[in-house]
Amino acid sequence: MPTEFPGLKPSDLPIPADFPIPGRADAAVVGAGVIGLCVAYELMKDGREVVVVDQGPIVGGAAAGSAGFITPSHVIPIAAPGVPRGVVRGMLRRTGPVTARPSLDPAYLGWIFRFLRSCTSRTAEAGAAALAALGFLSADLMEHLITEEGIDCCYRRDGLLHVYGDERVLAAAKHEAAEMERCGVAVEMLGHDEIREVEPALGDEVIGGFLCPNDAGLDPAMFLSSLASLLAGRGVRFAPHTRLLGFDSASDAVENLITSRGNLAVDRVVVAAGARSPEVASHLGNRLPIQGGKGYNVTVAAPRLGPRNNILIGDRWAALNPMGDRLRMTGWLELGRLDTAPSLKRLEHIESNVRSRVRLDPELTVLERWAGVRPITPDGLPVIGPAPGWRNVIYATGHGKLGLSLGPVTGRLVTQMAGGRSVDLDPAPFSPARFS
Repeated sequence: MPTEFPGLKPSDLPIPADFPIPGRADAAVVGAGVIGLCVAYELMKDGREVVVVDQGPIVGGAAAGSAGFITPSHVIPIAAPGVPRGVVRGMLRRTGPVTARPSLDPAYLGWIFRFLRSCTSRTAEAGAAALAALGFLSADLMEHLITEEGIDCCYRRDGLLHVYGDERVLAAAKHEAAEMERCGVAVEMLGHDEIREVEPALGDEVIGGFLCPNDAGLDPAMFLSSLASLLAGRGVRFAPHTRLLGFDSASDAVENLITSRGNLAVDRVVVAAGARSPEVASHLGNRLPIQGGKGYNVTVAAPRLGPRNNILIGDRWAALNPMGDRLRMTGWLELGRLDTAPSLKRLEHIESNVRSRVRLDPELTVLERWAGVRPITPDGLPVIGPAPGWRNVIYATGHGKLGLSLGPVTGRLVTQMAGGRSVDLDPAPFSPARFS
């Protein structure tokens, strides 16, 4: 029976199932998704004693069910000119790549206002430059991490193929590809015949596209479960199914995490709680303008007829990742959603979109149906930096669809900040203070 990816149970890790929350740690990481694990990895390498706290299972976040792409090419932020029209169409038709639920919630309306204000050429260009710097470094760090630690996760750095069957959308994509190239992204334009030489499984409707050769793909659940096991084996402690109830503080420093399983004294706190980060931030008196963005996947047994490349279907808003003996199909972004119930209608629509551009077996064996929630900021950039008003709290959240791609660099920057050292990149574009 296909099920939602449940995350790791404590028994899956090399620690006792009833492992108690420790009394003290150098650093507490709130959130056991890809960002939290990458932060814990870098802090552990820096000699810190780390505890990872999560209200759910270990590796139960959105990245485990993501497309599994490492995309330094993804430099165009979600807040860009022309995007609001697509969101409005998606709200009306409920079939676009980005849809938004109607709501009068003040936090949601405030996010929409900030988003619309960010959809300018100037903001998008600055955001693209910032994302490029993050993405290029993170892709190298990811490859080094996988190689150095011997992580088996179907990793392959052989590019991401963008395909199109609509002339109008392809023309717009060519302009976007030119913007990507201006940011240093390698792009290889492909015509009707050339693109079929790269991917023979493309259907007759595909008219062209382009390849981003420096992108990569992996099995995200394999990567994250391997990383979690590696961390546990090296002394990082985990507290799954542990609710954060608040903080004890003195002046401008957090001294204790108050949790459903007892208190944890800490020297440093990193908030990497994904779409639930605003809830954590509220305990600190901070407001993070982050909304949940719900995405979907259906994973099937590898078909006899299917793609050999990572593919992004640009005019049908779907992605495919061949992961060894499985094929994952993903799509959709529903803004303002925090529930993780998979919609069969949405999943059927994703498969239909894929079949409209890629040849697959007539019948597919479904292994998993999944939905997860990504943390989306109104300007499309992650939040990485000190919490306003606190000297020992750092935010690492808001990565949207790029959590897997940007996890390694986020862990590196957070650890440098925590140690009071200079950071590899200019942190200003990602500062939480930009929303103050």
